[in-house]
Amino acid sequence: MALSRVRLFQPHGERTRLLPQVIPGPPILSHGSPNPCTPCPPTPGSSQNPGVWTPNPLKLSPFSCCMRYLAFFWNLLFLLLGLLTLAVGVWGLLAKSPLSEGGRGVPLGSDPMLLFVLVGLGASAVSLAGCLGAFRASPCLLRFFLGAVLAFGGLQVLGGLLLLLARRQLRDALQDLLLLCLLRYQEDPDLQFLVDEVQRSLQCCGLESYHDWESNP
Repeated sequence: MALSRVRLFQPHGERTRLLPQVIPGPPILSHGSPNPCTPCPPTPGSSQNPGVWTPNPLKLSPFSCCMRYLAFFWNLLFLLLGLLTLAVGVWGLLAKSPLSEGGRGVPLGSDPMLLFVLVGLGASAVSLAGCLGAFRASPCLLRFFLGAVLAFGGLQVLGGLLLLLARRQLRDALQDLLLLCLLRYQEDPDLQFLVDEVQRSLQCCGLESYHDWESNP
């Protein structure tokens, strides 16, 4: 226990002794007692600043590590598929550019290859966010990935409900679209390929009969 030095003094003209006055001074430690103000020495092999407390990082369980790497490789697979779809769409647009200059092409908004580009971009962005979020354990990227997956699933459910509720209207719209494809058969080489493949696989000619081709001059 620390002791304090005490000094007794008596002012001039006073004969009675005053109470002892405590004068602050450095604490006197007994032999072998540690100084409480001195930080503890760092443990061997630690690179932390002595005197600063830092929490130890939490260790993941084997199941969490397995799920983490499974999510990473799963998103990596979809990232590669998205990049492949994007490359096919871009290649289709570039391959058709000479035809567009010759006047045989179609507007970019109605080009089927644009769908490949949009699907490839969306799948690549979402899969990349999933890969980085699983690899870096980033909450922001994981929230974005989860929101995008939920939004995509919601759109699928909504599309299924619309198909179920508006079957007749969609049938009429699809019939008009197929007739339009027959009218523009000579203008777009991609449309020619799609129509030929559909007719070959279904073993049919035209929408209802071969007379539908009479509308195409």
